Amino acid sequence: MISFLTFALLLAGAAGDGAGLSFQAQLGYEPALLATGDDYAYTFDGIVPRLGEVCYFSHSLSGKIGIVTENDWQMRAIGSIAQSVIPNGQANIRDTSSLSQWGSRETRWDSREFTVGAELEPGRKYFRKRRNLYLGLEFTWGKLFGDARFYRSVGGDAEWRTEHLTSTMLGLKGHIGINIPLISLGDFSLGLNPELKGGAVKEQSITGVPSDFVWEGPSTLYKWGIALGVNLNYDGGLQK
Repeated sequence: MISFLTFALLLAGAAGDGAGLSFQAQLGYEPALLATGDDYAYTFDGIVPRLGEVCYFSHSLSGKIGIVTENDWQMRAIGSIAQSVIPNGQANIRDTSSLSQWGSRETRWDSREFTVGAELEPGRKYFRKRRNLYLGLEFTWGKLFGDARFYRSVGGDAEWRTEHLTSTMLGLKGHIGINIPLISLGDFSLGLNPELKGGAVKEQSITGVPSDFVWEGPSTLYKWGIALGVNLNYDGGLQK
């Protein structure tokens, strides 16, 4: 977080002191559909898996601050918070007892993530000279909360138990997107940002594992998928 603030202050200072530079800020909301990956996807029945068995939904709020050069190159520092839900995931613990024989059912996973990073948008415009491609890289950390359900048969009756798990995560993710302006009003504009995403976060530790179970991790949660962001931009104009 300190490095992000330092970078943001440097960008703001450069925009204020350098001729031919302008200050830029952005607030955005971004829903995304991401691939779950083998470690968290619940084993599906049937020939064709359901969408919720191989993908999960994530959404984030972001803030960006940066500079725009005289030839329209843009550099931005990124900070965001994100939340993801895997409603039908796979447990990352298993029963180690040969007597109790607890079987795993679907586990609901919820994540809370924070990211810091940077974006670069070259000056060349594509698609009728109105839309810019940009690249970004972000460092991610957070926690993953799981309600893992288990069952067993006792005397012909089903017995259930739920274990509440918390995992810490670290990882990297990148993205490539297109900036599509929609409406402009003075220094402010509203736009869309379709993106392709890639990356992963990996478990670092876990709490909540009962004594008769064992952790099968560290597991990896993928960040590959597509997103469509909506953003509000401010451009301060070139400094003379």
